[in-house]
Amino acid sequence: MLIYNSPRGTSDYYGEDIKYIDFITDTAKNIFKIYNYKEIITPHFEHTEVFTRSIGENSEIVQKEMFTFPDKKGRSLTLRPEGTASVVRAIVEHKLYGENLPLKLFYIGDMFRYERPQKGRMREFRQVGIEAIGSDGPSIDAEVIWMINNFFKNLGFKNLLLYVNSIGCRECREKYIEILEDYLKPFGKDLCHDCVNRLDKNTLRVFDCKTSGCKKILENAPKISNYLCRKCEIHLRKVFGLLKVLDIPYVHAENLVRGFDYYTRTIFEVISTDIDSAQNALGGGGRYDNLIEEFGGPKISSIGFATGLERTMLLMKDLDIDIEEPGKNQKKIYVINMSADFDEYLFGILKFFRQNKIICDTNFNIKNVSKEIKWAQAQGYSHIVVIGENEVDTNKLIIKDLDNYTQTELNWINEKSRLLKLLR
Repeated sequence: MLIYNSPRGTSDYYGEDIKYIDFITDTAKNIFKIYNYKEIITPHFEHTEVFTRSIGENSEIVQKEMFTFPDKKGRSLTLRPEGTASVVRAIVEHKLYGENLPLKLFYIGDMFRYERPQKGRMREFRQVGIEAIGSDGPSIDAEVIWMINNFFKNLGFKNLLLYVNSIGCRECREKYIEILEDYLKPFGKDLCHDCVNRLDKNTLRVFDCKTSGCKKILENAPKISNYLCRKCEIHLRKVFGLLKVLDIPYVHAENLVRGFDYYTRTIFEVISTDIDSAQNALGGGGRYDNLIEEFGGPKISSIGFATGLERTMLLMKDLDIDIEEPGKNQKKIYVINMSADFDEYLFGILKFFRQNKIICDTNFNIKNVSKEIKWAQAQGYSHIVVIGENEVDTNKLIIKDLDNYTQTELNWINEKSRLLKLLR
């Protein structure tokens, strides 16, 4: 017999995982609403150029990790590996930049990267992110960082550490990259294979390397903060000043970089200091001042952040962060029907409960009553109602409280308001 498994790097989510996923997405939407962000939904796939142009042809994502395929007419399409490029494409296509700026958008959706699956890193994953379009000042940077910090706090993370850096504008970054490459080239034989390939292509990514040899070489590498132009330096200092006003502790991480070519100036990352591993990064983002113009729109500065939903869920579980389910203390009624002959009476009761937004269900398969009661208790039902011949003949309804083992008898036709009062 052929047994089908989910493709490598994908996962099925059910049970407790859904509770976490709903909590994370609901928390995100509530936070974004407070900061006046509106949702945008983009396609799961785009023309490949959307990503090669924005992320960078020499980036590892474009080189190794994209799911790219031709359509029936030979056009190259790619499953989106990240959210920003798709949002920017939509903004330019629909001229959304003509609205009141800054334009504040958020997205929650599936992303795809062909990489080696590991804990918190899958080939299909969900991402929560925001984009703030149309402000080049440091105040929007501070607000975006404030929001991602608040998001993780509201999820239950306690000890957060914020890393902030600037990779400069296009001009000062290009000068710095030349200086960095001059420093690294004499170490060519000592750098790992990946870092050698990054030189002259995506040089800043050497700071992402986790090998001990490369990390030691980079300890004495020139820092970009020493080569920022006057405008970029003032911008970063103002961001720091606003973070102090907001009481958000931060570290100026001078070796922090981000993996996409479109980033400029402010970049940031939030980590949990409660997790003692390299997997402690919760999310991050940065400013991109040239991307909209490169997509054919006007020159408009923007900033955003993103975090992986499944990764966040796993870290919450690792830290035993308990979540409060919406409606956890709400009454839940399990109606046990003793015979299919009583279905009309049963459905009248179910209709009443559900119209009044009371969670309820019934046993569509007739089973032993004592087993049904034990099952209802195990599933967290607060009350049960048993429908038998006597109840139907007399319009009687007996509702049993499973928490304190008391029961209330009332007339189903004449005492509905009393029933609601009991349950609320």
